[in-house]
Amino acid sequence: MRLKIEMQANVHNRGTQKLRRGLMTWHLFTDMDNQFVEMIDVFPPARVTERAEKNMVAIVKVPDLNPGESFSPTVILRIDTITRDWLMEPRSTPELMLARNRGIYCSMQKYWETQDDIIQEMSQKVAERTGDDESYARLAFDIVRDSVKLKTHLDHRRGAARAAREREGDCDEHADLYIALLRAVRIPARRIVGHVFRRNKEPEAHAWCEIYLEQKGWIPVDPALGNFGLMTENYFSRIKEGQVSERPTIHLKWSGISTQPPTVEEEVKMSIATNGKD
Repeated sequence: MRLKIEMQANVHNRGTQKLRRGLMTWHLFTDMDNQFVEMIDVFPPARVTERAEKNMVAIVKVPDLNPGESFSPTVILRIDTITRDWLMEPRSTPELMLARNRGIYCSMQKYWETQDDIIQEMSQKVAERTGDDESYARLAFDIVRDSVKLKTHLDHRRGAARAAREREGDCDEHADLYIALLRAVRIPARRIVGHVFRRNKEPEAHAWCEIYLEQKGWIPVDPALGNFGLMTENYFSRIKEGQVSERPTIHLKWSGISTQPPTVEEEVKMSIATNGKD
């Protein structure tokens, strides 16, 4: 499916002092094997560069803004997406790569409380019933789906331990609990943030996971929507979060002290493009 993705940010100076020398880091998309970016257009023109974990960002200079003024840059992407089943395409996984990923993607971090008592208890019960990484990952997937009631989008991200105790959450809680359960037994796992496009509806902000399995490499897992190893053409992947547990979609820096920080909002629209045209 060929998608046109329109993103608009709005930076508004709410304070009583001039906002000077602002610089915005805007996450656009991340590297994914079923997603192929064909065109990037940023206005006003900005530098597009690759950051950690193959995340592509635009570095946008924000003009000086007097109190009450706003700045609204835009990005248009055109990408092709395909439905792909990673489990149908085995790949070699060198032992050094597996060891490296375990070193990077198995640590305890905010939202992934691997040492919490309830996470330890859940992971031990899963490990007792399984014999290898893939069977553990599949059973943990079923347990997260069965034990956490899926809610609509919550106002705040709660993290794995709260999700396990409260037994409810949105896609964030499903992803965080799954990541914590896998990292607790040293299976590399990371979070993906993006959108799901349901054609005639507004794109839906969404979070899911990637896990690293021997002889399979990194595969997508979406506990909230029930996909293991499969990603449909409706997914748009924007940010990988593994080395850190949280990367804001837009990060703004500026010089000086403001009475109130500027507000930063984002609107994302997606539509189907035909033959390279809208």
